[in-house]
Amino acid sequence: MRSTDVVVLYGLLEDAGAHVWIMGGWGVDALLGRQSRTHHDLDLLVEVRNLERLRRCLIDLGFELRYVWSDEVRWVRDDAWTSPLEQPTAFVYGHRDGREVDIHVIRQTGDRAVEMLWDAPYAFTVDGLDATGRIAGHEVRCLSRETQQQAHAGYELPANHLQDLKLLDALP
Repeated sequence: MRSTDVVVLYGLLEDAGAHVWIMGGWGVDALLGRQSRTHHDLDLLVEVRNLERLRRCLIDLGFELRYVWSDEVRWVRDDAWTSPLEQPTAFVYGHRDGREVDIHVIRQTGDRAVEMLWDAPYAFTVDGLDATGRIAGHEVRCLSRETQQQAHAGYELPANHLQDLKLLDALP
């Protein structure tokens, strides 16, 4: 996915009220303030109350549900939604032009805690959601360096993820 695709999609999601945090490879690049490598997808984190808006926006843009991460997913419902149906919390939407968006869902609680609504070997904190970065000159919300590092745990890291960790380690 190109940086212009990321910036446009981020802006459209924001306009739809589906506020997200960028994580994964683009999240690392946002913290760096530059693109360090090519990315086949965009990894997003969304708060559960915004999940329905995010999915509707993606569908309106021509994206389709490609798959659900069956080894991680939970099915949830939120009172903020108009639909009574449960939604997955770890899934991928794809577009016929090849763009993919990998989405994971959290719930922020009143005590400033973060409940991760998928199965993962790590936990996020509210402080880890306070970071901002830049993609193609545009400010975006993203995960903090420490939270990005935590998210690279629990699986065998491919070479590009190992490189991401080195770049994160080099940040001031």
